[in-house]
Amino acid sequence: MFAALDDARAAVLGEGARFVEELEPILSESLQIGFERLCIGQADHAMRLEGPARAALQQAVDRATDAGVNRVLERLRSPEIWLAPHTAPHLPVKEQPGWSMDVPGWIARVLRDRRRGSDRLSIGALDDPANRIWVALLGAAGPLDGVLEEAGFSPGRRRIGGRFGVGPRSLHQLDPNGTLQRSWKRYRAAYERLIALTEDLGDDPEGGQAAGPTG
Repeated sequence: MFAALDDARAAVLGEGARFVEELEPILSESLQIGFERLCIGQADHAMRLEGPARAALQQAVDRATDAGVNRVLERLRSPEIWLAPHTAPHLPVKEQPGWSMDVPGWIARVLRDRRRGSDRLSIGALDDPANRIWVALLGAAGPLDGVLEEAGFSPGRRRIGGRFGVGPRSLHQLDPNGTLQRSWKRYRAAYERLIALTEDLGDDPEGGQAAGPTG
C-alpha cells in the first residue's frame, strides 16, 4: 500500500514542479502588466516621470518583479505546500494511537487533514482563497510596494495584489491563456488520487483504530 502512496505522492509533486515551471514567466508578465495598468490609472503622475526618472523606475520595477517572482517560486518549491494545499494552520503531526512507526510523516499529515473534515480536502479553483498556492501567489507584488511608494504613486483601496494592485486579483487576470488552469487541473487530479489512496489508512481518531499496519 505504501508503494502506491509513494507513487501517488511523486505524481503530486511532479505536477507541482511542472506548475512552478510554467508559472515563472506568466507571473512575471502579469506583474509587468499590473504596473502598466497602474500607470494608466494614475496617468497624470506617470506622465510627470520623464527621461532618466522613468528609466530608473522601470529598472527598479524589473528588479522588484524578479524578487517577487523568486519569492513565490521559492515558496512553491516546497513539497509540503503541494501535499497540504489548504490554508489550515500549519500544525505539527502527532502520532495517533495504533499507528505504526512505519507510517511516513507526510502520510500522517494528509490523514490528519482528512480527519478534520472531508470538505477541507476538496480542492477548488486555483484562485480559491482557501488555497495556499494562491495565497503564496498574492505575495508576489510585495517587493513592488516600496518601489511604487517611493516613486509617488498612490496606493489603492483594495489590498489584493499588493498595496498598489499590480498583482493578479483573479486567475483570469493572471492566466488569460489558460496555461496554469490546465496545469492546476492535472495537479488536482493527482492530489485527489493521493487522497483516495489514504482512505484505507485513515479512521476516526476517536475510534482508536489503526491507520496503518502495526507490524
